[in-house]
Amino acid sequence: MATAVPTVKPNNELPAPKGAILHASWNLTTANADGRGVPVAGFKTFNWQAVAGTPGGATLALEGSNDGTNWYPLTKVGGSTAATLTASGGAETNEHPLIVRPNLSTPGTGAVWTVSLVATA
Repeated sequence: MATAVPTVKPNNELPAPKGAILHASWNLTTANADGRGVPVAGFKTFNWQAVAGTPGGATLALEGSNDGTNWYPLTKVGGSTAATLTASGGAETNEHPLIVRPNLSTPGTGAVWTVSLVATA
Protein backbone atom coordinates (compact mmCIF):
# COMPACT_ATOMS: atom_id res chain seq x y z
CA MET A 1 0.00 0.00 0.00
CA ALA A 2 1.42 3.38 -1.01
CA THR A 3 1.25 6.58 1.01
CA ALA A 4 -0.75 9.41 -0.54
CA VAL A 5 1.45 12.50 -0.90
CA PRO A 6 -0.32 15.79 -0.06
CA THR A 7 -0.36 18.99 -2.05
CA VAL A 8 0.69 21.78 0.31
CA LYS A 9 0.24 25.52 -0.32
CA PRO A 10 2.39 27.31 0.69
CA ASN A 11 5.30 25.09 1.58
CA ASN A 12 5.27 26.10 5.23
CA GLU A 13 8.24 26.90 7.45
CA LEU A 14 8.55 25.94 11.10
CA PRO A 15 7.28 27.53 13.23
CA ALA A 16 4.39 29.15 11.45
CA PRO A 17 4.51 32.95 11.47
CA LYS A 18 1.53 34.76 13.01
CA GLY A 19 -1.30 35.04 10.51
CA ALA A 20 -0.02 32.19 8.34
CA ILE A 21 -2.45 29.86 6.59
CA LEU A 22 -1.61 26.35 5.44
CA HIS A 23 -3.75 24.43 2.96
CA ALA A 24 -2.98 20.76 2.36
CA SER A 25 -4.98 18.20 0.40
CA TRP A 26 -4.73 14.46 -0.07
CA ASN A 27 -6.36 11.98 -2.44
CA LEU A 28 -6.89 8.76 -0.52
CA THR A 29 -8.08 5.44 -1.90
CA THR A 30 -8.41 1.90 -0.64
CA ALA A 31 -5.00 1.22 -2.25
CA ASN A 32 -3.42 4.47 -0.92
CA ALA A 33 -5.13 4.74 2.44
CA ASP A 34 -2.68 6.77 4.53
CA GLY A 35 -1.73 10.35 3.84
CA ARG A 36 1.83 11.57 4.31
CA GLY A 37 1.98 13.83 7.35
CA VAL A 38 2.49 17.57 7.02
CA PRO A 39 4.26 19.71 9.64
CA VAL A 40 1.93 22.09 11.46
CA ALA A 41 4.06 23.50 14.31
CA GLY A 42 2.83 26.93 15.35
CA PHE A 43 -0.62 26.56 13.78
CA LYS A 44 -3.49 27.01 16.21
CA THR A 45 -6.65 25.90 14.38
CA PHE A 46 -7.16 22.82 12.23
CA ASN A 47 -10.25 22.65 10.02
CA TRP A 48 -10.66 19.43 8.04
CA GLN A 49 -12.99 18.71 5.13
CA ALA A 50 -13.50 15.30 3.57
CA VAL A 51 -15.36 14.53 0.37
CA ALA A 52 -16.08 10.87 -0.12
CA GLY A 53 -16.46 10.51 -3.87
CA THR A 54 -16.98 6.82 -3.15
CA PRO A 55 -17.13 6.10 0.60
CA GLY A 56 -16.52 2.39 -0.06
CA GLY A 57 -17.22 1.48 3.56
CA ALA A 58 -14.04 3.30 4.64
CA THR A 59 -13.50 5.14 7.91
CA LEU A 60 -11.40 8.30 7.71
CA ALA A 61 -9.36 9.04 10.85
CA LEU A 62 -7.59 12.35 11.43
CA GLU A 63 -4.29 11.65 13.16
CA GLY A 64 -1.35 13.45 14.78
CA SER A 65 2.26 12.59 15.59
CA ASN A 66 5.27 14.22 17.20
CA ASP A 67 7.81 11.81 15.69
CA GLY A 68 6.32 11.00 12.25
CA THR A 69 6.23 7.27 13.05
CA ASN A 70 3.71 6.78 15.84
CA TRP A 71 0.26 8.21 15.10
CA TYR A 72 -2.61 8.87 17.50
CA PRO A 73 -6.24 9.86 16.85
CA LEU A 74 -7.10 13.55 16.99
CA THR A 75 -10.33 14.54 18.73
CA LYS A 76 -13.12 16.86 17.63
CA VAL A 77 -13.29 20.37 19.11
CA GLY A 78 -15.83 20.57 21.90
CA GLY A 79 -15.22 17.13 23.30
CA SER A 80 -13.11 14.01 23.35
CA THR A 81 -14.74 12.13 20.47
CA ALA A 82 -12.26 10.78 17.93
CA ALA A 83 -12.23 12.79 14.70
CA THR A 84 -13.43 10.13 12.26
CA LEU A 85 -15.80 10.23 9.30
CA THR A 86 -17.60 7.52 7.30
CA ALA A 87 -19.13 9.95 4.79
CA SER A 88 -18.41 13.42 3.47
CA GLY A 89 -18.14 16.01 6.22
CA GLY A 90 -15.85 18.16 8.27
CA ALA A 91 -14.29 18.55 11.69
CA GLU A 92 -12.11 20.87 13.72
CA THR A 93 -9.58 19.12 15.93
CA ASN A 94 -8.27 19.90 19.43
CA GLU A 95 -4.66 18.77 19.54
CA HIS A 96 -1.57 20.63 18.29
CA PRO A 97 0.96 17.95 17.30
CA LEU A 98 4.04 18.54 15.18
CA ILE A 99 2.60 16.59 12.21
CA VAL A 100 -0.94 15.70 11.07
CA ARG A 101 -2.38 13.39 8.43
CA PRO A 102 -5.61 11.76 7.26
CA ASN A 103 -5.75 7.97 7.25
CA LEU A 104 -8.39 5.55 6.03
CA SER A 105 -8.11 3.46 9.21
CA THR A 106 -10.63 1.10 7.64
CA PRO A 107 -9.72 1.27 3.93
CA GLY A 108 -12.98 -0.22 2.67
CA THR A 109 -13.43 -1.40 -0.92
CA GLY A 110 -13.05 0.93 -3.88
CA ALA A 111 -12.97 3.97 -1.60
CA VAL A 112 -12.04 7.37 -3.08
CA TRP A 113 -11.70 10.32 -0.71
CA THR A 114 -10.39 13.87 -1.06
CA VAL A 115 -9.32 15.38 2.25
CA SER A 116 -8.41 19.04 2.78
CA LEU A 117 -6.88 20.76 5.79
CA VAL A 118 -6.81 24.49 6.45
CA ALA A 119 -4.60 25.39 9.41
CA THR A 120 -4.26 28.95 10.71
CA ALA A 121 -1.63 30.44 12.99
